[in-house]
Amino acid sequence: MGETGPDAQYPAEYWPGGTSVKAAGGAIEFGVRHFLSILFGAVFTSATCWSIGRVSFDRLRIRLRQTEHELLACVTGAAVLSLIVFLLCVAHLVWIPVMWAVGLGALALRWKFSAGMDGAAVERLPRLWRWLAGIIAAFYAFLYLTNSIAPENSPDGQAYHLALVYRYFRLHGFERLTTNMYSNLSQGMEMLYLFAFSFGRHAAAATFHCCFLFALALLMFCYGRRIGRPVTGACAALLVYLSPVVGIDGVSAYNDVALATVGFATFYLVEIWRATKEQVLLVPAGLLAGFCFAIKYTGFVAAAYVFCVVAWELARRRVESRKLLAISLATVTGLVVVMAAPWLLKNWLWLGNPVSPFMNSVFPNPFIHISFEDEYRRYFRSYDLPSLWPVFWMDTVKGQLGGQVGPTFLLAPVALLSLRKPEGRRILLAWLFFFLPCSQNLGARFLIPSLPFLAMGIAMALEFSRPTQTVLVMAAALLAWPKVINKYRAPAGGWQIATMPWKAALGIVPQDKWLQERDGGWTTARMLDEFVPAGKRIWSTTPLAESYSTSEILVSYYSAEGELIQDILTSAFNTNYQPLWNLRYTFPPRTMEHLRLVQNTASETDIWSIGEMKFFLGEREIPRAPSWRFDASAFPWDIGFAFDSNPVTRWRAWEPARRGMHVDVDFGGPVRLDRIELHCSHDQWKIEVNIEGVDAHLKKLEDPPFGDLRRIAMATVKMRGIDYILMGGDHVLAKDIDGDPGRWGLKKIADRGDTWLFQIQ
Repeated sequence: MGETGPDAQYPAEYWPGGTSVKAAGGAIEFGVRHFLSILFGAVFTSATCWSIGRVSFDRLRIRLRQTEHELLACVTGAAVLSLIVFLLCVAHLVWIPVMWAVGLGALALRWKFSAGMDGAAVERLPRLWRWLAGIIAAFYAFLYLTNSIAPENSPDGQAYHLALVYRYFRLHGFERLTTNMYSNLSQGMEMLYLFAFSFGRHAAAATFHCCFLFALALLMFCYGRRIGRPVTGACAALLVYLSPVVGIDGVSAYNDVALATVGFATFYLVEIWRATKEQVLLVPAGLLAGFCFAIKYTGFVAAAYVFCVVAWELARRRVESRKLLAISLATVTGLVVVMAAPWLLKNWLWLGNPVSPFMNSVFPNPFIHISFEDEYRRYFRSYDLPSLWPVFWMDTVKGQLGGQVGPTFLLAPVALLSLRKPEGRRILLAWLFFFLPCSQNLGARFLIPSLPFLAMGIAMALEFSRPTQTVLVMAAALLAWPKVINKYRAPAGGWQIATMPWKAALGIVPQDKWLQERDGGWTTARMLDEFVPAGKRIWSTTPLAESYSTSEILVSYYSAEGELIQDILTSAFNTNYQPLWNLRYTFPPRTMEHLRLVQNTASETDIWSIGEMKFFLGEREIPRAPSWRFDASAFPWDIGFAFDSNPVTRWRAWEPARRGMHVDVDFGGPVRLDRIELHCSHDQWKIEVNIEGVDAHLKKLEDPPFGDLRRIAMATVKMRGIDYILMGGDHVLAKDIDGDPGRWGLKKIADRGDTWLFQIQ
């Protein structure tokens, strides 16, 4: 505790060789060793993927043309390696020696089974384009590599992509984690990052992702050569390669560029299958289509694309027997299931929802609130913009929605001209499939998987003028340079690549110094490891760089539990959340064994809640008996809060109020009543609740204030296993808590900038 240097961040036993930094001879040697471990992690992972793919292609007797054979085999091998690492995580076999064995075993098999390639001649680029594309590609490759090797500080990469990887690495596999919605997403790339992380840590994962960026550009060029349009392929490849958002995503531990690469490889294999009629090509196509889903839920469109194209192509051939069609579709479907089902099964067994954190209304569970999912979806479909008309400009030029696709993609409508050619129609059909998920998130990153097809369409439409293609590529190269991006981006469009941080990449500038100067999330993560004892849980109002921390952090909006704690604390601060609204139902005395409260109205803005439910006969309150049982049609897991006599807890439906929503009380025997009181909060004015089968008179009253509930709220949070509160300065409670921590029962332990750490007393 207390050390913040690289030796503290990366304990000796985590490094190959197991020698500490001090034993290795100081910071300079550490920097060199760190740099070499990053390169080794990325290269060894890539070589393992390539070896697995080459062996797979050899066993399937797939023969393709030179470079495309190597690239498609490597991407296919990545899918297989991802599945292997998933199984290792299930078996808790994620140990460095095991990773060595997998990698070396794959390389050994590669040398035993030497795959052949089709020796068909390919059309070469004109000399001018060879020089132009080569110089631009090499120059930006150096830019991209230096950024990927520099310490990883991308927002999502360090907050959850690599945070989960680091967690699996420490625990040697999966564990049931219900408090982080990101752990529920499919993590096909994270499995590959885990392999690279085992040898080179964070930056090795980012550099391995950068390899997918290079592979994507080469695949697009190879596809152009295959269809007899090498210049068009090179032009399209460079448009994507030079897209600012593709560049920054590709050098970070994200997964969008990887999804674009695997998606384009899937399309590529289907196109070769269409031309050659070789059914064996559907095997890697099916694997990659399933891998798209394993990388990201939105990748399901790849499977839909393959299925539709295969069905259409075989149907239009008028096959005498339907057997070939059935076999082909079964092959694709089976392989998609092999790659996708493990993630669905994991969520089903641990969370009761195979596609968590989505579709919670279809698969109700206590881990993600429907109201959160609704708000999450609503926000990313609109980003709270008053109008969607500026979205195209914001995504391409200004970068206000998570980066710039690039001004050259303002030519997107030109791609429609490629519909005149058969290849253009097939390319734009694939673009349509991969573009569909963008309706659910308008951010620039979500456009990346569709960009290769759009760029190919643009380049094909401009084939009438090779000088125009040349000028377009040169403009893209200029507009992609970081200092030029600063000239046209909006002030809020700041997520972009840095100008060749080679000193950080080589370790001349130490990692901790680099991150401390640039990343508040890393500084906060180090603070937690310094001041919070192991095993203590922290509730945080803001995400942080969990990939650099071993602390147990519960971010407020990552789960139902995190939101519940937020609600408890807010109830102490905001009287509108307190159960001061007394809905009193009176009726002639009657004996009841069961009663049902029914919601008789619908509201998109109100969430039904009950702070406390009380039962009376005359002036005497009927005490709760052990035989009583409670249930609710919406989020029944919290119904006990309506009977716990705690003013800062409440049962909430956690979804918009709707007709027929109900709460049930089973007394376990006859109970005589003449009054029921629902003590509710005022943040639900539109609710209308009746007692089913009882003609009751409703009177709405106001209860007297409770007084200061801050300490009660904090004690309630502590009872839920939370020992520390990490409060961001922009949170609604921040000013009140920091102004008088003792009033809340808190002690301020440390602060970094506008983020404060408190211990619950």
